[in-house]
Amino acid sequence: MKSNKHKMLTFMIVPHSTRKPITLDLSKGFIFSLVIIFVGIIVWASLIIHKQIDYWSMISENKVLTKETEYFAKEMLKTRQMADDLREMDRELKKLIGLKNKKNIIQSGGPSVSELENITKYLTEKNLSITPQEFKEHFSALQNETKELKNSFYETSEFIKNEKSRWAATPSMFPCYGRISCPFGPRIHPIKGHKEIHLAIDIAADRGVPIKASAAGEVILASWQPGYGKLVVIEHNWGFMTRYGHCSSIIVEQGQKIKKGQIIAYVGSTGYATAPHLHYEVWKNSVAQNPQKYLTEAILK
Repeated sequence: MKSNKHKMLTFMIVPHSTRKPITLDLSKGFIFSLVIIFVGIIVWASLIIHKQIDYWSMISENKVLTKETEYFAKEMLKTRQMADDLREMDRELKKLIGLKNKKNIIQSGGPSVSELENITKYLTEKNLSITPQEFKEHFSALQNETKELKNSFYETSEFIKNEKSRWAATPSMFPCYGRISCPFGPRIHPIKGHKEIHLAIDIAADRGVPIKASAAGEVILASWQPGYGKLVVIEHNWGFMTRYGHCSSIIVEQGQKIKKGQIIAYVGSTGYATAPHLHYEVWKNSVAQNPQKYLTEAILK
């Protein structure tokens, strides 16, 4: 009995009244069991709450992920459409300017039509389900296509710049208005009387008529020269050079940059000339050319 007393605990409940106190004799084992049960309930409740929190957190994250996936898919589709539009513009531009590509005009790449329709279907139904691998493949295809478009536009841009440069440097306009009194080729010199090859055309015009540069370039000579009288020589890109002789006066200087159509001098009869006219020469890679062949649309081909 004595040993049992040491294993028991007495709890006394004293009410706030005249009632007698309530005495409870409980064993230590029973109390220990109650504590274990209580702690177990707390732990179990905590796990349940934690799982609920994780569940709702996962639901929230999935919703965010779905929205983000939908957004990126839409943006990817827009980018894809833009790339297709740019490629079509590039094709049309190449057709317009007649550019011959070293490679075939950019071939279709990236997602197939069925894949794009699949994406569109997902977006329409709001039931988006695109795997990371699909994103990776689409994105990689768009990157490659963008690089090809960039190279193609660079090639087209360089071609256009070269053509503009060639056009600006080509003597493609009459330096002054007038009748061609002496064409390019064999002739009898009007003063010396001997046969010669006339490496120019003579344009008859009144004294003082403005002479314009037939192409953009740089003045490399602007002075009196034997036979030519007052002479202007302009060096152009693409191997061209033009000469303007028998001027009455010169209004440009050596080293001056000249634009196409800019007035450089005025018609006169200085040097070996019997009447006012412009002696006009065109040279290409140090070879005299017939200036008249550069005054047609053929020079652009």
